[in-house]
Amino acid sequence: MKKQQIADVRRMEWNYRPNSVTGKVFGQKPLAEDKDMGVSIVMNRYPAGFQTITHTHPCGHGLFILDGQIKTNGSVYGPETLIWYPEGCVAEHGATEYDDATVLLISNKAFSIHYIKDEEEKKRLEKGIKPVISDIGRMPWFYRMASTSGKMFGKKQLHLDEETGMQINYINYPAGFTTDTHTHPAAHGLFVLSGQLKSNGEYFGPGTMVWYEEGCIAEHGATAHEDLICLQISNKDFSIQYRQKDYEK
Repeated sequence: MKKQQIADVRRMEWNYRPNSVTGKVFGQKPLAEDKDMGVSIVMNRYPAGFQTITHTHPCGHGLFILDGQIKTNGSVYGPETLIWYPEGCVAEHGATEYDDATVLLISNKAFSIHYIKDEEEKKRLEKGIKPVISDIGRMPWFYRMASTSGKMFGKKQLHLDEETGMQINYINYPAGFTTDTHTHPAAHGLFVLSGQLKSNGEYFGPGTMVWYEEGCIAEHGATAHEDLICLQISNKDFSIQYRQKDYEK
């Protein structure tokens, strides 16, 4: 039986590693890695002044800013912003000079990096691909009704990947909202930003990633007295199949 997998950043040590080119040190905490599509989710902590050198990736990936500011390609962005870099986007990014920055790095498939050696190579690889910015504070809520219970919850779609179908959504479950028992034909995770997530009888607070493998049977939502804000991240096309109440788990 497939079970939910838990990564609580408050109980994980930072893995400090040097950048392979510059030698500058930054912190990492791996939260989830999908064996099917290669989706990975890692918490990165960039110390003040840390910047990567110009590079590309053979995958799409995003930085969701949890705290501090990210400076990328000459622009600066603050918390609750997703910066999505399409595959092949030429970029450099990191923290600003005076503040540390903490982000979730989310890829749409297996993640690796190619550092650009010089201006000649940069010109050759530059294809006009630009980062896509989703600023939660400037996006309207889309309220939708759960198809079984009729209860309302809020959603802001931050990314829908054209290649793999993976999604990143910003979700608001109001106090007392809980899904019926269900499964998905995709692996997915919920990263708690505020409030508490109640999932399969357990409770998880901010900074926790709950990852559900494809086919995992679950019911989840907010607690009775507090709204829940979380990121929902899937590894591919996302749909839902509800189970009968008396389904044998």
